[in-house]
Amino acid sequence: MYIQYSAEELISLPARHQVFICCDGASKGNPRKDGFGFVERTYYGSCAGAASGGLGIATNYLAEVMALIVGGEWAVSKKMLDVCFRLDSNAVLVAFNSGKIPWMVVNRWKNIVQSITSISFRHSYRKINSSVGTMAKKGALLERGEVIYYDTKPTFLGVLEREDGIYFRFC
Repeated sequence: MYIQYSAEELISLPARHQVFICCDGASKGNPRKDGFGFVERTYYGSCAGAASGGLGIATNYLAEVMALIVGGEWAVSKKMLDVCFRLDSNAVLVAFNSGKIPWMVVNRWKNIVQSITSISFRHSYRKINSSVGTMAKKGALLERGEVIYYDTKPTFLGVLEREDGIYFRFC
C-alpha cells in the first residue's frame, strides 16, 4: 500500500522576500556518528546555499538542533532578515517555538534572534525533503566540527523538490 502526495500540498516556496532554510540531522545509530545539513530555498525555488557538518558522537535530536543553529548562523552571515526554518523533527519545532531551547545552544540562538527580523518554523515531511537529508548524511561522514558550505546548489544534489512534483509514501 502507498499514499500519494501532491507536493503542492506539502511543499510550498517561501514568500517573496523570505527564504526557507530546510534543516535535517542524520545519524549512523543513536547515539553514533552524527551529522547535519541545511539547504536554503528561495522564492523562485532555487538553492541559494547549503551546508553539511559533522558532530561526532551525538543523538538524532542534537543533530536536528545543530542543523537549525548552524543554518541560522549562516542566515545571519548572509544578512537575511526573513527566515522560515523547515524541519522534520516535531520535538525540535516544539522546543524552539516554546522557548525551551537546549542549554548548549541558548546563546547561539539568542544571537540569531537578535540579527534576523522575522523567524518562523514549518514542519516538513521527511520523504518530501530528500535534498536536505542528503546534505545531513554527507555531514555524518565528516569529522566533528567540520562544516562544508556551498554558495550554490551542490552538484551531487541533482533535482530539488518541486511544488508540482508527485511524491509517494509506502506503508
